[in-house]
Amino acid sequence: MFAYKVLIVDDEHENIKTIAEMLEKEHPEYRLYQATNGQTAMEIAKYHKTDLVISDWQMPGMSGIEFTKALKSDPDTKHIPVIIVTGVMLTPADLEIALAAGAHDYMRKPVDAVELSARTHSALRIVSMHKQDIKNKNKELDEKTLLLIKNNQFNINLEKKLSNLAASENLSAEAKSDLQEIINTLNEKLNEDNWQQFELAFHNVYPGFSNSLLSRFPELTPGELKHSILISLGLNIKDMASVLNQHPDSIKVTRSRIRRKLGISNETNLQSFLMMI
Repeated sequence: MFAYKVLIVDDEHENIKTIAEMLEKEHPEYRLYQATNGQTAMEIAKYHKTDLVISDWQMPGMSGIEFTKALKSDPDTKHIPVIIVTGVMLTPADLEIALAAGAHDYMRKPVDAVELSARTHSALRIVSMHKQDIKNKNKELDEKTLLLIKNNQFNINLEKKLSNLAASENLSAEAKSDLQEIINTLNEKLNEDNWQQFELAFHNVYPGFSNSLLSRFPELTPGELKHSILISLGLNIKDMASVLNQHPDSIKVTRSRIRRKLGISNETNLQSFLMMI
């Protein structure tokens, strides 16, 4: 199994080969990718979810600096550290430009094997810390999801008991009205508070999900966005009904409506499609 995925970007194949051979010799467990331009590199980084990018500065079309800025502006790739490599842009001012663009580090050509290993190791330590942070956030999200389901199930049961009490013949019309108002206020407040806590935990793990989904499918309603978030986490219809305080048949109808708006058939796995957003 490969420990880390490293993308090497340079418009000169020989430069890519040199860096690749150095890394393979020192770290044969790394999986290496290569690109000769910034646009291709961006696609590889997003699709393969690379852990580190080592990029040349001067390239035709999109320069290494422009590529770094693009990488850092995308929620899916902004966490990837970039090491800029250059044989021309060598002044302190150039270093400042690279760091300001979002680069983690900066190396001069010709690349030294020892220096490459040290700087790569330093960058991947950040990657390791980021992965641990994501792991912790995923654990928190799992806990929040379970808590949301349990709390909403409790709320539903409480609402039923209070509704039965409100229907009692022993209560006056005024008492029944007051009790119903309490039921409505309590149910609305608890549901909103629970959802806000859950949504915060979700966006800590998937910060770009909602914006990306709505930018591609702006016709989705706020309610359908909630459904999409829960579907992306793999919740079944029963749990979704509990979380959203809706009948399972209503959940099924909304899922079908989301499929139509996303333009996907019943043969396409809805959760997998949403997780690719």
